[in-house]
Amino acid sequence: MGMFDEIIVPRSYLRNLLNKEDERLFKKDHVFQTKDLDNVMDLYKVHRRQLFRLNRSEIALKEGVQHTSLADQWDKVRDNIDINFHDHLKDRKGDEYSVEFEFTFKNGKVDKKKLISLNLEKTKAERELIDEMWDIEQEIFDDFRSTSLKYRFFSWLEGHLNKMTNWARKKHRLPIELRKMAYEKSGRLEKDPKSLNIYMDV
Repeated sequence: MGMFDEIIVPRSYLRNLLNKEDERLFKKDHVFQTKDLDNVMDLYKVHRRQLFRLNRSEIALKEGVQHTSLADQWDKVRDNIDINFHDHLKDRKGDEYSVEFEFTFKNGKVDKKKLISLNLEKTKAERELIDEMWDIEQEIFDDFRSTSLKYRFFSWLEGHLNKMTNWARKKHRLPIELRKMAYEKSGRLEKDPKSLNIYMDV
């Protein structure tokens, strides 16, 4: 699936694109995913028709937590850009939908809005049938996994070989200091200050 960013869009910005029933699918400040920005798990929002990006340099966010407060620092984005954003939703009956919008920004201000698609993906009844099929299949597979000696042996062997592979990979990983020096000399770090980020937690 790859990296993406999130964008908070108030439901009020979607009203003229949806009917009243479809509006109920969305939260007051709905969080969508987009691949049209930097794709580094940044958080954006639309507020007073202006696009903003959360300034994470001032915030110590816990891993996996995207909640923000009024004290957070938001920076204006002044780009001319088309942003497609999407989500998967459930209604009160449990039916599942996919939705995609496109907003056009000029100098960071909302200029045009468009609903690309709003589709019913699965009804609750359809999902329950799929879950039932999955449960039957998994019961058969689990029985095989627990009784087949050949399966259990090679599963055990795979686990140990994976541990050895991961250990060896760590032993020949390039030091972050070396990568930083190389990026500084090549000019990559000046051009893209975030280029080292993906190696920090490896």
